[in-house]
Amino acid sequence: MFDRAVVWLIRHRALLPGITTLARLAAEVRVGEIALINSVIDSEVSPDLRRTLIGLLKVPEGERVSTLERWRTPVRDVSGRGQRT
Repeated sequence: MFDRAVVWLIRHRALLPGITTLARLAAEVRVGEIALINSVIDSEVSPDLRRTLIGLLKVPEGERVSTLERWRTPVRDVSGRGQRT
C-alpha cells in the first residue's frame, strides 16, 4: 500500500510527505480497511455456522493439528495411502 501511495502521489504531482508520515498513514488505512472487511464478513455469518467454524479450529484428541488446518494443507503424499483423510 505504501508503494502504491508513493506512485499515486508522484503521478498526480502531489507533494510527498515524509516517509514515516506516509508509512503511518498507510498503516492506519490498512487497519481501518481490515476492520471494515471483518465487520462485513462477520455480519453475514449465522450463529450456527460460527459455532461450526470455531469447532473446526479445535485440535481433536490425539491429533497435532485442527480439522481446518488439515483441510487447508495440501496432500503431499500422492500415493494411495496419502489420499486417506
